[in-house]
Formats: sequence, structure tokens, C-alpha cells
Amino acid sequence: MSYPIQVNLIPGLPKISYNSGHYVGVVAHATDTYYDTPDSERNYALNNWQNAFPHYFVGSGKILEVADPNYIGYGAGHTANHLGYVHVELCQTYDSTQFAQDYAMYVWLLAKLLHDRGLGVINGVTLMSHAQVSAKWGETDHTDPIAYLASHSKTWNDVVIDVTMQYDEMEDFEMDYAVVYYTVNDFSLAKDIADLHGGCAMFCRNGNASVNPDAKKAKKVFNVGGPELGWPNEVYMSGNKPLDTVVAVANAYTGGKLS
Repeated sequence: MSYPIQVNLIPGLPKISYNSGHYVGVVAHATDTYYDTPDSERNYALNNWQNAFPHYFVGSGKILEVADPNYIGYGAGHTANHLGYVHVELCQTYDSTQFAQDYAMYVWLLAKLLHDRGLGVINGVTLMSHAQVSAKWGETDHTDPIAYLASHSKTWNDVVIDVTMQYDEMEDFEMDYAVVYYTVNDFSLAKDIADLHGGCAMFCRNGNASVNPDAKKAKKVFNVGGPELGWPNEVYMSGNKPLDTVVAVANAYTGGKLS
């Protein structure tokens, strides 16, 4: 199972590297605001990021990346931020059906971030709640997402178990198709290709040469909007300009390369 990650980065965020040069874990949060959405939370952070901002919001059936996980977020105090923890916020709802959908995306994303770096799931080390961060370093007094989870009959232990289950599935996961796209500007075109193949996995390169290692596991990888990967399973459909990429994708359709 996988979910698309939409990217709409907050402009002007600082690009401060982690102490070790890469992230070492994830912190699970809840927003403490009911009826919010990833988009409304991003809009708020747009003008208030100097105080706080995470890397991802999950809610309303959507995963939204608002900050590059390769750089620190202002999410849980100086120590956790700079040591290298990616911050994931779960938007809050009273609706049990909506919660179930969002929770599934939430634990999947936490597992994916850990799996992307091969960090494993270690409760209180690689996978932390904001409550654990507050207790360990004492730089914040937040205890999320514990109370919100409890309101839907979930515990932190449930999160650890479910993230571990997702992580283990990723270890054995083999994809028929995957779509790699270069920047958020290529998302719509990439999603069209993913939908053509049953909503297959999508991976954003965030405008650089790095590619999520899980993408390479697919039997066929459609590369949209960026430089060639040079993989034997690659279907290259990109150009130097957005219009060139559109033409390349159209040629791939007419040439039968997506069959």
C-alpha cells in the first residue's frame, strides 16, 4: 500500500542542515486544532513559520509536504530539530471514518520516512511522539498526539505497532510501476500517469538528483520532468522545459510506451 504525497513547499523557509547531515528519525504530532486541513495548516504556517513549522501535514485524506525533510523543521525544540527529526502533523477530526483514513496515511508516512533511510522502527529513538520529545529533552511541554489518539481509541503503542507493520511490508514490497517526478510543477502530469496504472507509487525528487531508493524496486519507472536516471527499468519522459516534458509524455502515449 502507498499513498501519493502532494508537495507545496512554504517559500522562504531556512535550509539548515541536520547535525549529522541527514535525518535520524521522525516525530509524530497532532495539530490540536479540530476541523483543520493540510491546506489550512499550510496557509497558517505561511505567515507564522518563524514560530513553528513541520515537514508534513496529514488530514482530509491527503498527505501534504510543506518543508523539505532534508532540512530542519521548527517542530519540537532545538535538540530534536537539529539532531535530525522529521516532523509529521496529523490534522484533527471528530469523524471516526475520516480519522481511520487519515491515521492509515499517517502511520504509512511515518514508516516510509524511516524506511527511506533504513532507520528501522525504534520506539523513543527513531520513532518519537512529541510527548516523548518533551519528556526526554524538556524543551517543549507538548504531549501530542497522545490525547487526540485516545479520543479515537488509539494509543501510542498502537502507532508503534502499526508503523512497524508498514515498515515490514515495505521491506518486502515489489512494485510493478512507479512514477518519479522532478518538482511540484510536474505533479499533475505525473499523477495522470500514476492514475493510468492504478494509482501506482509516486516519488518526488524535490528538484535534485537524489531519488527515493524504493522507486528503483519497481519493474518499470516513469521519469517525468527531470534528468535521466540511467536505470534499465526507466521510461524517460522529460524535457528541458515543461512543454518539452508534456510533448515527451504525449509521444510516450502515442508510441505505446505506457502499455
